[in-house]
Amino acid sequence: MKYFEFGQQNEKLMVMLHGGGVCYKGVMPVAEQLSKDLHVIVVAYDGFNPSEPETEFTSVMDEAKRLGDYIIRHHGGKIDILYALSYGCRVLLEVLADKRLTITTAIADGMSTREYPRIKSKLGKDVYCFFFTGLFYIMMGKAGPLRKRFLARITGRTVEEAERLLYQQATWRSWKNQDLCLINRPIDFSVFKRTDMHIWHGVNSSVEKKLARDIRKWQDAGYAFTYKAFHDVGHGGLAGEHTDRFMEEVKATHQLSLDKKKAAQRS
Repeated sequence: MKYFEFGQQNEKLMVMLHGGGVCYKGVMPVAEQLSKDLHVIVVAYDGFNPSEPETEFTSVMDEAKRLGDYIIRHHGGKIDILYALSYGCRVLLEVLADKRLTITTAIADGMSTREYPRIKSKLGKDVYCFFFTGLFYIMMGKAGPLRKRFLARITGRTVEEAERLLYQQATWRSWKNQDLCLINRPIDFSVFKRTDMHIWHGVNSSVEKKLARDIRKWQDAGYAFTYKAFHDVGHGGLAGEHTDRFMEEVKATHQLSLDKKKAAQRS
């Protein structure tokens, strides 16, 4: 696990968690731009890091634990803005569960509202991973030119962006562990209350619409989060291809969190 830091001279800390099955390079352009005003840490997961090809991904819990250790050791356990994209939102939830940390604003961009299945047997889990994880392993982990264009189309992204973030050196074990660790592990919505939680979806793609399909149920259930849909971008499109707008949205969201905090203190 590696951490790429930018803008260390700035006071406010933003941590960025990339998606699953891809590498950190997808968020690097926007991270470098954000570093003009923020201290930005981009996390590179084990198993999906070109600079550490020998590593393997074990679980979101392990990644979150080591990130928490790092933030405590180097930044006093405080994160101003925690941003995650796609599968990284599951890492974000584990980070929120770490009671050692204080996180002012959390942004879950492209978070799936689909729960992993409640499978308890080893055989059942292996079968699920063979078919479900295997599909994504073939489509993304071994993507050729045609598959890259197809992925770009269904996610509402450009082919150039797909080229930058797709990572083809990850092992099958790393791919499998991404899903294996979350089977029979329901989302703990109570951690939403440990921060000012925001969920974003760029719904201008077929993939994102499926990821967001149960968001109304979450709202009706009264879970503690603020929701925003972007109808002119696809899955992760703000962070990947609309840098200036992404920066504006992040800053505005964090200011909203600070305003809520001040209002709560006054009351």
